[in-house]
Amino acid sequence: MHSRKKIKIIGAVVLAGGLGTRMKSEDPKALTGLLENPLIFYTIESLINARKKSRIPLNKIGTVIGHKGELVKKYILEEKRFKKRGLSLDFAVQKSYLGTGDAVLKGLEMFSEDAEETDILILPCDMPLIKPETFIETVKFHLNNGNDLTVLSVEAENPYSYGRILTDKKGYAQKIIEEKELCDFPPDTASIKEINSGVYVVKLNLLRKFIGIIKPDNRKKEYYFTDIVDIFYKAGLKTACYKSGNAEEFIGVNSKADLMNAQKILQKRLISNFMEKGVNFITGDNVYIGYNVKIGENSIIYPGVFLSGKTLIMKGVVIENGCVIRDSSILNNTRIKPYSVIENSIIMDDVQIGPFARLRPETFISEGGRIGNFVEVKKTFIGKNTKASHLSYIGDAVIGDGVNIGAGVITCNYDGKKKYKTIIEDGCFIGSDSQLVAPVKIGENSYVGSGTTITKDVPEGALAISRTPQKNIEGWALKKMKAGRAGRKKK
Repeated sequence: MHSRKKIKIIGAVVLAGGLGTRMKSEDPKALTGLLENPLIFYTIESLINARKKSRIPLNKIGTVIGHKGELVKKYILEEKRFKKRGLSLDFAVQKSYLGTGDAVLKGLEMFSEDAEETDILILPCDMPLIKPETFIETVKFHLNNGNDLTVLSVEAENPYSYGRILTDKKGYAQKIIEEKELCDFPPDTASIKEINSGVYVVKLNLLRKFIGIIKPDNRKKEYYFTDIVDIFYKAGLKTACYKSGNAEEFIGVNSKADLMNAQKILQKRLISNFMEKGVNFITGDNVYIGYNVKIGENSIIYPGVFLSGKTLIMKGVVIENGCVIRDSSILNNTRIKPYSVIENSIIMDDVQIGPFARLRPETFISEGGRIGNFVEVKKTFIGKNTKASHLSYIGDAVIGDGVNIGAGVITCNYDGKKKYKTIIEDGCFIGSDSQLVAPVKIGENSYVGSGTTITKDVPEGALAISRTPQKNIEGWALKKMKAGRAGRKKK
């Protein structure tokens, strides 16, 4: 009988305990926002996607937390997208900030002596641009070549501030030299362009055996995990580099400038992915698309558009210049005209909004609706084919199908203490410059004359009008004009 080959199980350790002092923020660095998700979201999501795409035997993601670590832990445990079957999430606490070597040592506490994981993937939380494919390729290289330690490296045009990787004549990784230590080595060392990404794959049992040898023998008196390469190499273990071809993936976010740079790259990726799926962008340089936004094919996005939160744009939607849309759903073949603002609302098929319209939270616009320029709608249901074309305020209302709301109509929903509801049933016509003082109900197929103030319910099919009778005083304007001329002559 042939014995079944033992599957090598991979665990991951995400280093997220740093202070992030250069970010100048009260938030822990791991929770710094990037396109509306924390930095650590992209790291963990990429690991999960690598597991999903290639079936890499990754069964645990452990996070080393430190500064305000309880917030990081709470986020990870509550993030629904991380709750994947068969993948455990664990945590270790780094109480003292003694360097990356100390952080990894704390991370080993999440793996017992008889852990089923044979190798672990170690990575920082602040490189949000690494793709799942890069993790897949690195792990496969490590396992297929029987390496004891693999460093994910990259060739950098400008290696300044990154650790350089020294290799021997056979190409094995020999040592990592940090930027601050370069002065202690030959001058040509600074010209090395192969740099350390900060991502490693290492055999767990060997790491546990040798990590205690790391000493704080450096200018900062910290335990540098990079020293593990030199330790493994001198012990005769197999240390190798897997060189990635895309330096862009390894941009670390250590400052506000780094954050902006990462956002530009991630935004371009998102837009590129949308275009591959059939979304049209007039330009990709002057729009903001949040990471959680979804856009359907054949939609058109104009310059200056800002889409954020859990916004869903369906097929054939046109969003014109300067529109701001947050946490809203816009269904098929709807057009949002320039400079409209939409928050937490639902807009159905074949609707037209704007220009210069504002839809506040809890607004629902049914099929064929028209909300025109300078119309504000708040917490309102609007029925099919209902129109409010210009200069109106509609708040806390339920409006039926086929209603026409004239210019300047106001639902007076607030009495200074409470909000009240206005109900307008199907087929009504509300004349221009009318005020509907809630609570009030306008019956089906009723007509409200222009300039009317409604304070009582209007029965079905009725005409409601509250104007005072028109009175014409003949000759009044002519007399006033003559009196004015006479006054000017006396002066």
